[in-house]
Amino acid sequence: MDCHLSESRPSKRGLIDFILQRLSAVVIGIYIIHLVVIFTLNGGMDYVAWRSYFTSAYSLILSTLTVTAIVLHAWIGMWTVGTDYIRGQNSAKLLRTTYQVVVAAGLAIYLIWSLGLIWGIL
Repeated sequence: MDCHLSESRPSKRGLIDFILQRLSAVVIGIYIIHLVVIFTLNGGMDYVAWRSYFTSAYSLILSTLTVTAIVLHAWIGMWTVGTDYIRGQNSAKLLRTTYQVVVAAGLAIYLIWSLGLIWGIL
């Protein structure tokens, strides 16, 4: 029996991360294009029109999806940077774990804060 059987099987984690990174980039791109079109077609938006648009269910859902995509995109990117550049034994593991906890905490704060602003809670 091969002792390294688990190492010989290709991992799907990299492929899943790759696909999620690309899909999240597409969502972010669609949102940016959407905003450019909205602001171009409605150049003279006053506060009432602005608020009406951004409190519509469509805008709330699209903004929520985009913020979630940003967090996912950032996590995959930052996790990749951390695992690629913080290597080694013992102290490097501690540093990498600390790095990942700080990044995860920052992204969680960003997500909660952003969703609170989008949905009018904050």
